Amino acid sequence: MGRAFCVLSEFEPFGRRAEAAVGAAAGSNDSYFLFDPGVARAHGDGVEQAVVSGCGNHYEEEIFIRDNVVVWSAGHHVRKRFSASSTVLKACWCSMESTPEPLLCILHSNSLSTYTPSGEFNSVPFSSAMSSMWPMPSGLLLQRAAEAVPYSVSPAAETSGSVYFTLQHNLEEPEALCVEVSGRIQSLVDSDEQIIWTSGRLPYAVSYHSGRKQHTVWEVKSTNSRLEQGRTLERSNSMYLLQCWREQGSNPQAAQVFIATDDDREPLVCFVIKDAKRLFAIKLSRAPEPAADVAWSISAVSAVPIVASQPTLRRGLPRLDMLVLAPDGNVFLYTGRYPLCTYVLPASVLQQTGQHRVEKLLDSVNTRANVLTSSGKIYRCIVELIPSSGITRSCLLALSEGLRPSFYRFVLGSLMEFKPGQLNKTDSSFDKDWSAFSGIMMQWTGERRSDSYKHRSLSSWEFLLQSNRHRNGSHPYPSRRYELCPTHNSKNERSGYSSMLLEVLETLHLVYEDFKLDVLRWGEMWKLGVLLNSIAVAVEEYDYADHYVRDFPTVVTSRVMSNVSSRSSGLIINHFTWIENLLRKKHATSRLPALLTKEDGSLDWSRKVLGFFEVLLGSGNRDKLLSGICIKFAPGTATNAEQMTVLAMVGERFGLSHLDRLPCGLSLPLRHALNSCRESPPADWPPDAYILLGREDLAYMSASRKSGAKDVTMAAQYMLHLRPTLPFTEREPIPSETPPMEGQASDGMEHIFTPSATLRFGSDLRLNEVRRVLCSSKPVAVRTANAPDVSDPDLVAQQQAQLWQLAQRTTALPFGRGAFTLSTLRPLLTEALPIPKLVLAGRLPSQHDATVNLDVNAGNVSEFTSWPEFHNGVAAGLRLAPGQAKITRTWIVYNKPDEPSYEHAGFLMSLGLHKHLAVLAATDVFRYLAQEHDPTTVGILLGMAAAHRGTMDPAMSKMLYLHIPARHPPSFPELELSSLLQSAALMAVGLLYQGSAHRLTTEILLAEIGRKPGSDSSLDREGYALAAGVALGLVTLGRGKDAWGLADLQIEDRLRHYMCGGSETSDEYRRRFDGASGFSSVSKSFDDQNQTGGQVMEGSIVNLDVTAPGATLALALMFMKTNDHVVAARLAIPDTHFALEYVRPDFILLRLIARSLILWDSVQATEEWIQSQVPDIIRQAVVQAKGSDAGADVTPDLDMEALTQAHVNILAGACLSIGLRYAGTANAEAQTLLQHYALYFMKEKSQAASGTSPNDRRVDRGTLETCLDVAVLSLSVVMAGTGHLETLRLLRYLRQRNDTDIVYGNHMAVSLAIGFLFLGGGSLTFSTSNGAVAALLISLYPRFPTSPNDHRCHLQAFRHLYVLATEARCVQTMDVDTGLLVYAPLEMTLHETSLHCETTFSRVSPCILPERSALKRVRVCGPRYWSQDMQFLLSETKPWWEHGETGDPFNGGVLYVKRKVGARSYADDPIGSRSLLSRALQRVLVDENADFTIRDQSKVDELVGAFSSDPSLLAFAHLFCSSSFRGEFQDFCLLALFECVSMDKPALLQTYIGLYTSVEALINRVTGRGNCSESLFYACLAVQNLKVSLAYCGAAGHDPALQGPSLIQRTFLVSLAKRMDDILTHWKCRRFEDREQLGPPPELISYLSSHTWPRESGSSEDIQRLMFACYVSWEGVPQPALVTKALLEIQQSIPDWSKQDRNSLLPMLASLLPGTPPRTLLQITYCLPLL
Repeated sequence: MGRAFCVLSEFEPFGRRAEAAVGAAAGSNDSYFLFDPGVARAHGDGVEQAVVSGCGNHYEEEIFIRDNVVVWSAGHHVRKRFSASSTVLKACWCSMESTPEPLLCILHSNSLSTYTPSGEFNSVPFSSAMSSMWPMPSGLLLQRAAEAVPYSVSPAAETSGSVYFTLQHNLEEPEALCVEVSGRIQSLVDSDEQIIWTSGRLPYAVSYHSGRKQHTVWEVKSTNSRLEQGRTLERSNSMYLLQCWREQGSNPQAAQVFIATDDDREPLVCFVIKDAKRLFAIKLSRAPEPAADVAWSISAVSAVPIVASQPTLRRGLPRLDMLVLAPDGNVFLYTGRYPLCTYVLPASVLQQTGQHRVEKLLDSVNTRANVLTSSGKIYRCIVELIPSSGITRSCLLALSEGLRPSFYRFVLGSLMEFKPGQLNKTDSSFDKDWSAFSGIMMQWTGERRSDSYKHRSLSSWEFLLQSNRHRNGSHPYPSRRYELCPTHNSKNERSGYSSMLLEVLETLHLVYEDFKLDVLRWGEMWKLGVLLNSIAVAVEEYDYADHYVRDFPTVVTSRVMSNVSSRSSGLIINHFTWIENLLRKKHATSRLPALLTKEDGSLDWSRKVLGFFEVLLGSGNRDKLLSGICIKFAPGTATNAEQMTVLAMVGERFGLSHLDRLPCGLSLPLRHALNSCRESPPADWPPDAYILLGREDLAYMSASRKSGAKDVTMAAQYMLHLRPTLPFTEREPIPSETPPMEGQASDGMEHIFTPSATLRFGSDLRLNEVRRVLCSSKPVAVRTANAPDVSDPDLVAQQQAQLWQLAQRTTALPFGRGAFTLSTLRPLLTEALPIPKLVLAGRLPSQHDATVNLDVNAGNVSEFTSWPEFHNGVAAGLRLAPGQAKITRTWIVYNKPDEPSYEHAGFLMSLGLHKHLAVLAATDVFRYLAQEHDPTTVGILLGMAAAHRGTMDPAMSKMLYLHIPARHPPSFPELELSSLLQSAALMAVGLLYQGSAHRLTTEILLAEIGRKPGSDSSLDREGYALAAGVALGLVTLGRGKDAWGLADLQIEDRLRHYMCGGSETSDEYRRRFDGASGFSSVSKSFDDQNQTGGQVMEGSIVNLDVTAPGATLALALMFMKTNDHVVAARLAIPDTHFALEYVRPDFILLRLIARSLILWDSVQATEEWIQSQVPDIIRQAVVQAKGSDAGADVTPDLDMEALTQAHVNILAGACLSIGLRYAGTANAEAQTLLQHYALYFMKEKSQAASGTSPNDRRVDRGTLETCLDVAVLSLSVVMAGTGHLETLRLLRYLRQRNDTDIVYGNHMAVSLAIGFLFLGGGSLTFSTSNGAVAALLISLYPRFPTSPNDHRCHLQAFRHLYVLATEARCVQTMDVDTGLLVYAPLEMTLHETSLHCETTFSRVSPCILPERSALKRVRVCGPRYWSQDMQFLLSETKPWWEHGETGDPFNGGVLYVKRKVGARSYADDPIGSRSLLSRALQRVLVDENADFTIRDQSKVDELVGAFSSDPSLLAFAHLFCSSSFRGEFQDFCLLALFECVSMDKPALLQTYIGLYTSVEALINRVTGRGNCSESLFYACLAVQNLKVSLAYCGAAGHDPALQGPSLIQRTFLVSLAKRMDDILTHWKCRRFEDREQLGPPPELISYLSSHTWPRESGSSEDIQRLMFACYVSWEGVPQPALVTKALLEIQQSIPDWSKQDRNSLLPMLASLLPGTPPRTLLQITYCLPLL
């Protein structure tokens, strides 16, 4: 049974569906071709692209041709659509030297059109008609139409009559094609010689002579001059064809011609002769004579090249296998000329079609190909052979490079047949993959042991022919026509398995040693050791087997080994020994195997590490090392080996994180090199080198000198997200509600005037002004002109008109009031929470404040105030401080009204935003939902989801999905749920599953974005799709491509489809019915594709007006802060006029915001950054528009309205991007820039209102007003909580406007901006964490409602989600003596980031702190208070303090300070004039008592903090150096910690601890003081690691390559070595009764004489094996075979050696066993008589 194809979907050209979507008529001559996306990339990216076989990430793009239309699509969306005036004959991609970009060439009969991906266009006219073209590596090959008159466009071709022409430059004319015949170059004039194939990657072409019926392979050459009939024609870089091979005999024309690769990875030209049912290949590298025959041939009727069997990264031409359709209908996968396996269509496809015969293979791209069946259906299939297990993949990678091709094919084929289908990525697991691989190897070792002595020795080829695989897969192909290798049956030739296993052993041993250099692979290393031990024993390579037992004696089984010497004795590669010998300078560096020296190979980790050590310690030069390793060096000056090593590490992209993966002993020499170069590195090094050294200052200086330098993140320091725990102090109590005076209505802001707020904003009246402008409980003043000629009815009408305008402003005030009073009140449990009234009446100041009510006849007042009352309830509830235990279920139920109301619905939502709704029981929630009141349901859904944000609570999930009809089972009764409820439920799902990347939820929300219109014509689909998209973004918030289990959903592609449009793909259609849930009724959310919704019949087309905003925000939130340029490129701003026609201007705003969220680190608060977001075509158009006002001409073809609309939206999007990036930072640059653009939009709107010029009306006032709102909201977000006075003046002016074009949404934006500016009365601000930015984006969504009941595009309740982004960062200083809040100057230092260096600035408390991740230090400064210095953790993303949290560094926002004696507070004495005398007296007292203050540094954390703020070191101090746990280990940890922090070497802490614990664990195990631990499992590796550390310590300071003292204390390593000797001595003492006559242990004698290890049964024997292995490794005992060989040499040289003194044998033994320590040689001499 063959392997089943992985069928992606039934194939249909996407261009055909795209054309049908736009209503184009069906064509009869449609054509298409698929291609690799790398073909459409610029040179350097696509020419030498990286191809990873089996990675599963490949996709293809498509060019579709119908009549005069060409459609370029990718990922089921249209990239470009070209419509020509004449019929398109053919299209292809090609490269030309004239442009770095690839060209899409579209051929017409009389011209050629070329397009670049960036939008450049050019047309090449023809003098006569052309019929076809083919791509070349550099240019095009054109064929003239048969009926056309011969022509030439160059003097050389005037009389040639050429049929074929070449085009090498898209601005030149075609040139006649020439061929070389008998050394002469002449035009190709034979019309029977027809070009049938060319390669766009390799310089080859194939032609077919219709008369002789022969194929010819040509090589494309170029020359600077050519001869034709004795004449020299001047033409640079001309192309001509050189014949490489011509077919002998005659054959029909090949149906398929393609490039594949042979076993030696040489390219092959393959021909499929369908009539002859034959495929033959020509090997290009051999370039045979014309009389030579083909390389090989097989039976086939169809074939395609495919990437399948090579699981490695290749540059240039990838390894191309062949998928071959045999005449009997079977599909074979061939690698070269040899079949690997057969493929069949899966049973599910066969059941659907009822047909199983494959008719043709076509359209292959990378790992995918199309399969045409006899039913006429085409299936897109993928071929995957590579397992997902890391250790298995590493082994196969090495085997593919190290084995002979025939052996690797046999290994891969056997692995596939071991368990069919196991290696498919969709089904495989790590353990199963390794079990299959090791099972195959173990089977071979078993056959070798049982059969090797029963049968005669077979050659490798005969062995393969007699194998079970060959017999089971036999087919009518010749078996011995092409041999793998000569079949010499010599007596010494190994059998088939033995020969192959030996190659496997040698290759996988290098993988084993590669794992040894990476501590992260040690967990898998023992598995490979067990397998290799069995293979080594099977092939009688006992030195290899002994090597693995030495490393893992407790798990690797030792066999009784014969005395047969191994072929590889003394040649076993051991990376630890190799590096140790380099450090000890024992012998010169030997050349390593070729597999280890291969760049970008499977053993690249070993190549880099060994290369670094040879550069540092070896004798090779920079260009070529003696070992054969090639190392890349970064540019820069290097005067010594240490500097060369640093440049090598940078050149190989080897950072500190990679250095941490090395065993600690091996990392010491490399760290030594880094430390030696740290003080004064050369000035011309790249930034990465300085970062690697820890010199960030020099790195940024270097980056500033090199424009366009990339971000440096390779060697970023590793930080744990920990924080110190400090005592907690209760913050100043939040005031309770103060009842208003009698006769006054409550405005909900009476409690805002606290001592903290008064001190925060000084003595000015800005708080009073904010309270006034946000008050909605008093009648508003209505001022009208008292013109004498205005009648009373007209005056009343004017008053009502103005009152209606003011009423819109009043209804929007709760948004700002909620933000202003956020978390500022503690309620009284005995009273209900008062909710301020929403008064829409007015007062007439000109008539003694007479009250005028809103005319109910002018509009529906109840509907006008319904949702504003909801927002009023939210604002009232937001006053409550979160985290109060007083808010109980009883109090919430007590506030419940008798009848449901909008106000209480908003109040419930506000409780949820503060997490108070979590106290409600399920029955309480049910009672609220049973009221069937939509606003109440909205409040409950959003509130409960916010209270359980990110918890994925099952009960909450059920409640939310109840309100999403798409999740209802088929038998569920149909519920009539409004669009508001469904949108709220979707958003609530996103909040509940925030950041979880839950697969089912993700799939449901992804499908809901594209929900088709149903029968409900009132469904607000825009708002619904937006809610679904934002919810999807919340679920996958910041996860990017790292979310497990979501890769197959192709989220980016589907979101791109929703953003850019196109018809629904068959795969998408299938997902809708089979994907999201187990219910077949998932389709209920979509209905049928052809259903109508309201007035729109969409069919299968995506409605971008509905889906684009939600999809854009979903993509932005999913990849937030990932800095993924690939995803950001999908959100690029249209930079061509053509692209601008397909994107709405407001969508451009969203795209820019989304792009900025993804490229978070690139956003800067500069004018240059904003202008860089504006494409050149828009910038130029704006310049022309401004010039037109001065009389300059404007290009008539430009759509100035679209360009100017796009311009203002780009500016607004940039403003909001800066606002989100710098939210809550009060950044001065951001504030200045945003205020500038707010004024700019105001100016533009005033000019548009004047209408003095036609150009002023290109952007309507509504758009400019929206942009202005976005700018001021962004400004207020940046300055949140600061109460910035200048910003307040701007917002107050905007609030006073009462123009008729100012709608409800504009008032709402201004109200929110005022509230944000004084967020929480100045005590709160915004965070820039992922969740906070997402909440802000939802709240500030730049589509504002036109009326209070407008929820069409955005549910207004979502505007309150900004609460989830707030953070308490206002620090107050309290005088510890008086308990009063006081002013105090604080000096704050910010951490160095990629945008700014370390910055120090001063503020006066109370003030807003920077974010915890940015603040490094706060110091109380000034002469009046004692200095207090606080340092904080780096990269800490938590808030400064949270309600209910203990131990925050600022005690809930209160910093206690102590005033110096004689100094007065800044409130009492602002300028210090009243305390000069006391300060003078204090200075005298301090001089007389200079020693009265001594810092108490007994606490470890304080002492560590004095040297470093690294959170990992502080955590180590808390956990391992605490005074509550005293002992030897704790004392050592304390000393090691102080050593590391005081010497500024924190990375050595793990080295100290690792070396100490490895030796200590071994001591405890031997002495019986401890249990077996995991560290003992790697005890032998730890011993080798310790030996390398000792070798480094001995070389440091003595070797010129290691200048300076050792990084690690020499006494520490010497003490560890002494303790190791004591351990082994103690172990050996147990073996001897007479300790005075202590000799070699008995195990050593048995080991050297018979290769015998201690037995394996029982725990005592296990410790004996472990200790003996440690003894062998520590003492450097050579392999037994080497000792035996040395003994034979001694016997031959000294016949009576046994009678001589043992010490006399030491010199000879040392020469025979180089590198063996002297004391080990002495021990061996004791054993020699017994061998």
